[in-house]
Amino acid sequence: MEVQRIGVVGGGTMGAGIIQTLSSFGFPVIFKDVNETLVTKCLDQVDRIYSSALKKGKLTKEDVEKGLSLIQGRTNYDGFDRMDLTIEVVPEELEIKKRVFVELDGILKPDAILASNTSALSITQLASFTGGNRRPYVIGMHWFNPAHVMRLIEVIPGLETSDEVVEYLLKFCVKLRKVPVRIKECAGFLVNRVLGIYVNEALFMVGEKKKPVDIDRTALSLGMPMGPLSLGDMVGWDVIYHANQTLYEEYGSRFSLPQVLAQMVKEGKLGVKTGKGVYVYEPSPDGPPRKAGEVESSIDNSTLKELSERLLLVWINEGIRCMEEGVAEAKDIDQALQLGAGMPIGPLTWADDLGLDVVLSGLERWKSLYGDRFWPSPLLKRKVNAGHLGKKCGKGCFNYES
Repeated sequence: MEVQRIGVVGGGTMGAGIIQTLSSFGFPVIFKDVNETLVTKCLDQVDRIYSSALKKGKLTKEDVEKGLSLIQGRTNYDGFDRMDLTIEVVPEELEIKKRVFVELDGILKPDAILASNTSALSITQLASFTGGNRRPYVIGMHWFNPAHVMRLIEVIPGLETSDEVVEYLLKFCVKLRKVPVRIKECAGFLVNRVLGIYVNEALFMVGEKKKPVDIDRTALSLGMPMGPLSLGDMVGWDVIYHANQTLYEEYGSRFSLPQVLAQMVKEGKLGVKTGKGVYVYEPSPDGPPRKAGEVESSIDNSTLKELSERLLLVWINEGIRCMEEGVAEAKDIDQALQLGAGMPIGPLTWADDLGLDVVLSGLERWKSLYGDRFWPSPLLKRKVNAGHLGKKCGKGCFNYES
């Protein structure tokens, strides 16, 4: 098994970053989009990424020229029958992906790997849209935005994905100087699952009339690169709604959707792209839209402590649940959430630092006030009962030498 030629279906923002990454490592890439306008737009995006890397001294002029020469864009599947790996990067809608998988199944050579960049949909279900002989070659390959910058790639086998394909794709990601993490198939996989419950909690706070700037400041005080509400405005609340609805359908009441989320989507307050989300945005002549109105926080220390504990405990608890379910190895859970979500330290290490008994008592306290979304992981309870309390006793989510 050796990948030499790569196809990409979908040339949006993620597609452009993936195409640039692949071509920069010397792989010929053919990509498809639905019309010539979108093909040209994608090529322009790739050119801008290369130009930026050239200006920063990360690539030479020769590197840029070679990379761009390896890319071909088109509106049909011409040449895809020769691809060794094809990455699907179309919108996160099941019917669109189904159509693409059915089309590709009839075109790709029998041993070509078919990878989906889906962030939440079932790999097993996507594979079911192909014939039985194709299914061992279908796998999840979830990049993070911007794809040419972010190092993490979640690699997700479906029920019928072959071990050979999994091992090869993990090694292939390393060739791209990425950090692959093997993820057990589940709704939201790993990073988006933990981020989902964290963003939900921030929205519940909005519903309680907490000031958005205070909520975002709380996240920054924990070491996050941006606040959850600013993140949601950037990603788009419609995107988050559909992703978190999938999490609710899979995991139940712990992922109940905040009423404010559905209301924003209903009113078209989707974030930066519509000029209004949690915040209001105004055009900027020399860059992306900027927040208008109140952007300064005046949160007091008592409220900051309360909000930070709530945000921290929901993501720690979900990280422990992922460990309990075998979604990924413990060290990979921490690494993935640092690389993919920007956490200053992983949730499992954070739990061990705080003390698992402290985490459990905090979750129980907030559960009595807010219900199931703070329901402690059964594994957390077992560890506390066994005296595995974290670094202070040498054993918690990890073992520590004295």
